[in-house]
Amino acid sequence: MALKVNPYVLGMLRENCYILFDDEEEPKEGFRQAVIIDPGAQADKLKDVCKNELKVRPVAILLTHGHFDHVMAVDELRKEYGIDAYILDKEVELAADPQKNLSARFESEFVLTGLKTVSDGEELSYLGHTFKVIATPGHTGGGCCYYIEDSGLLFSGDTLFCESYGKYSFPTGSLKQIVESVAVRLMALPDEVTVFPGHEQPTTIGHERTYNICNVIWKKNKEREEGKA
Repeated sequence: MALKVNPYVLGMLRENCYILFDDEEEPKEGFRQAVIIDPGAQADKLKDVCKNELKVRPVAILLTHGHFDHVMAVDELRKEYGIDAYILDKEVELAADPQKNLSARFESEFVLTGLKTVSDGEELSYLGHTFKVIATPGHTGGGCCYYIEDSGLLFSGDTLFCESYGKYSFPTGSLKQIVESVAVRLMALPDEVTVFPGHEQPTTIGHERTYNICNVIWKKNKEREEGKA
């Protein structure tokens, strides 16, 4: 079954929200099932897209991390469709704190609670596919990615960007952790995996293996550590 990935750029920080559905699924009552990843803003737009453009009905929301620009539409979508939103267990506190989720810096204070939690390595089954949770701390302490192995897709949030990586200077962030998340955890995936990041354009693991600066930083850090041993 072939997954379709439809990106939508939302909100003041131009965050990438993704709506996934299986275009070979037989529609039920005129709609196919869908999964939404990181609905950061503009809930009305997303509802209109689902109903009139894609003709899908969301069955779950997956969150890569708790920053406001990735989660502001969650409450309205949960209410509209009666569905759950998932986040890594270590990120629950950040999502509920306006200072840590950065909403207090950019917009009015926003609190997100009532989330379902997932843990590193956990697998969720939707749309006839398995979404594997990969914990990737660094941009935030509880950031994660979702890997769909049979389709060769990775949704990397703000951990991995094309030839770059997410900021680590926000609350719970860490340069050491994000370098390790990219250079060790994500570079373990096959070259052909397509990466859909939280901002800007898609890339591939193969491209990032060659051009991402995290690999260079990781190698130098390892050489430095081995030299001290």
